Amino acid sequence: MSLTKFIRDVQKIHEAIPTPAAIFYNATAAKILRKPERKIAGDIVKKMGSGSIVDLGSGTGYLSIEIAKRAPGLQVYGIDLSRQMVKIARGHARGVGNVRFELGNVTSLPFENNSIDFIISTGSLHHWKKPDKVFDECYRVLKNDREAWIYDGCADSARQYGFPRSFILRKILEAHGFTLAEYKSEIKNILGQTKFKGNYRMRQTDIWMKITLRKYR
Repeated sequence: MSLTKFIRDVQKIHEAIPTPAAIFYNATAAKILRKPERKIAGDIVKKMGSGSIVDLGSGTGYLSIEIAKRAPGLQVYGIDLSRQMVKIARGHARGVGNVRFELGNVTSLPFENNSIDFIISTGSLHHWKKPDKVFDECYRVLKNDREAWIYDGCADSARQYGFPRSFILRKILEAHGFTLAEYKSEIKNILGQTKFKGNYRMRQTDIWMKITLRKYR
């Protein structure tokens, strides 16, 4: 078994990031991701001036809080399976009234059918044990003609950075995301079995693969 496969398997066994890892993530990886997540926040605010947004696997809360600060007319809900992540995110969110962080499983979202205007997720897909169920939950809670943007690492995107940085980044993204071939095969096959079926598209952007899902009834 390769190291990459071992790390992926461990991440899916332990979907909820344990306390020590959450603290380490808050001090390191969360800061590294701020620049690309800042751009995502800007793109979302341009699209959504008001309504409700759910952030799946919201982690330490930076993206949710950034969206909430930029668009007071939005109500942002962050959902994460890790108690420590939720605790850290709530601490970061003090004074921001239009964002809430809740402990929860993304396969069973605490929202009514057809009640949410937009869904976002960054760097969470590779943790999901049952991605098909998560995609179907997105479909259930989204209002008709609304979208979910699912971002996860794309190892092939590392090539743009040049050696040796690209080699290191590729190894990180292989363990915390998927290769382009895996997106076009495994992830595509999973999406084809969900209620979104043909109503999705994939596009590489920066270090991510962006999967846009649109609900039509």
